[in-house]
Amino acid sequence: MNALASPAFLIAVAMTAMWSVVTVMLRGVLFNLGFDPWTLAMATMLCAGTTLLIAAGITSLPLDPLKRWSTWAIGGIRVLTTCCFSAALLYGSATTITLLSAINVLIAGLGVYAAFRRKPRVAEIPGFLLIGIGVALLAGELDGGWSSPAIRFLLVSETAVVVSSVLTEIHPDNLGDRRQRLALTGFVSLLSASGLLIVWSLIGLALPDAPLGPNASDVLATLSSPWLWVAALVFGVAFRAPLTYMSFQITRLIGADGYMLSMVALPATTLLVEILAGNTGLLPAPSLDPAHLAYSAIIVAGGTWIVLTRYRR
Repeated sequence: MNALASPAFLIAVAMTAMWSVVTVMLRGVLFNLGFDPWTLAMATMLCAGTTLLIAAGITSLPLDPLKRWSTWAIGGIRVLTTCCFSAALLYGSATTITLLSAINVLIAGLGVYAAFRRKPRVAEIPGFLLIGIGVALLAGELDGGWSSPAIRFLLVSETAVVVSSVLTEIHPDNLGDRRQRLALTGFVSLLSASGLLIVWSLIGLALPDAPLGPNASDVLATLSSPWLWVAALVFGVAFRAPLTYMSFQITRLIGADGYMLSMVALPATTLLVEILAGNTGLLPAPSLDPAHLAYSAIIVAGGTWIVLTRYRR
């Protein structure tokens, strides 16, 4: 069977399309209803995690994931990733930072070699070079270029993403049956949501004027809004739960580096959906910087080259 028609590739395409749509939908909800983004994210994770645990069988729930250190590590690493990525957004536009996160494809190449001794094929190298060129050019758009704090935060964030994905690839429950995988993704979602709630509340208490997130009173006030939970239920059940499960599934099927590669087109596809939403008046039209479009095209071209070289038979 052609690898581009395999379950892994089809899951990757569906996941990218769903993430693009849900990202723009979330922006629309935040823009029109004024929810705090971090509080909505935490509530959505809680709803998604609960949904996944119910799907795993709440009356006979597999508890093995909670007994493994790697489950707690993945949940904790996701909190670190979110915090560092959010900090990077203080030093660059959302479009630039999201595109720069494609550096995780390069980090993943190093990570899977260190962990599993999996080397890229020689024919894939031009794709990695294109991604590196696109990322380097984008970094020049930041204030301070490569010396910008955004670069340091992104290196920590995307390295953490790769470490989390490597742990996910080898996690015993992710290699188990469907109920084990559902339980694992559910527990990780709940652990991440709890960790984010603790971290953001502590930041709010210690630094109430920090631009990094809401203060503690804002979190509690927003959590008491019934409309927040309506939105969290819709996004958590319909989108976040299946997307989290799909991300673990694709990591199981094609590895941590394959998962990173599958997400490389996400900024470009999200921009397309955002343009459509802007044309319909649901969101402000995104600013289309020609340089960003060109660099995005270089990065997506690099990812496409690797995919076609690695998976076409």
